[in-house]
Amino acid sequence: MVKGKGKHLEHKKVKSSIIEFILENEEEVPEPTIRNYLKKRHDVIDQSTINKHLHDLQKLDCIELIPPAKNGLRNKWNVTKLKNLRNIRHEFPELHLNNYEKAINIVLRELEYFDNSPDWLTYYLKLYLSASFFNTCIETGKRPLETAVVKVYRNSIDALRQRRIDDLLKKCYISCVKHYPDFKAPEEEFTNVMHTLRFEPLLSSHSIILELFKEHLPGLPEEIPLQIFQTQLSGIEGIPEKIPEEIDNKDLIRYVLNTLHLIKKQWQDFEFINDDLLFEHFLNHDILIGEESDDQLYFVKKTKENHALPRGSTEPWQMILKEAELADLKLASEMIFKYKQPSRFSFNTIDEIYQAVLDSYSPWQIRL
Repeated sequence: MVKGKGKHLEHKKVKSSIIEFILENEEEVPEPTIRNYLKKRHDVIDQSTINKHLHDLQKLDCIELIPPAKNGLRNKWNVTKLKNLRNIRHEFPELHLNNYEKAINIVLRELEYFDNSPDWLTYYLKLYLSASFFNTCIETGKRPLETAVVKVYRNSIDALRQRRIDDLLKKCYISCVKHYPDFKAPEEEFTNVMHTLRFEPLLSSHSIILELFKEHLPGLPEEIPLQIFQTQLSGIEGIPEKIPEEIDNKDLIRYVLNTLHLIKKQWQDFEFINDDLLFEHFLNHDILIGEESDDQLYFVKKTKENHALPRGSTEPWQMILKEAELADLKLASEMIFKYKQPSRFSFNTIDEIYQAVLDSYSPWQIRL
């Protein structure tokens, strides 16, 4: 081996050990603690060498310096941000970041999963079980990942309904342009507003819907937002299976309402399987490259079985845990028992873990 190359590899190994040590600690790590660790692990004792390693990692944006609160105290170091994980992955690909609780918690914060919902626990285990899922989350972040999953759903599982929605939106737009000369909004704007109207809080306010039309779709009659509000997109008179080449003015509102009803129903169905679809995609990816695990396969299989049971809600402000949610928590308890993560639920038996999980997620809200 070339002498300089050997030295480089040794330095990289020391840097990798620093990152591992920081990730293994729940809190920020004082510099003297890092020095003691490196002395035992690599027999590195020179303070200037250790400082160089730390500041090299800081320049790479792999770790963060936490300055002392007051003079005389030591610096501390930590990994706190998604960009730290992203840079660690690029510079030290040998590290399995999804094995570290600190790293998983950083990703969960980015994805806006918080531990007052059992969804946090389920997502934690998904990140732990699939390195490809974890790596995609740190590379893309929340919004692009969400957009991609919607595309997967609309263009595969729900392709037939999506085709009908697209056809209806186009025919409705053409009809609006033809029958209302003052309507000048581009087709993309019309489509975006129609998709925006799927949200329940928006549907419950006539003034908000009216303002949305005035701002983005001026020139359309106020009867359309009024009917959207009054019907709440339910109990609407049906339309033919075969969409006519041209929609008459008298039928336009009925077609708009039916299109919006389809969009709303599609979104509700998507929300029902969103997370399962995402994780199953990464299972299939891991199978294709030969990196799936037995526990990953088991987790997906059991989750599918669980979600055929009666379901409640895992939203913190309206949490009702029914059979499906309880089965998910039981499955989570099995995984926690095996892997000892997340550490807050690490007890001696599966039953003890399951009870701790139930205690954490408000057992008084359980409805069987």
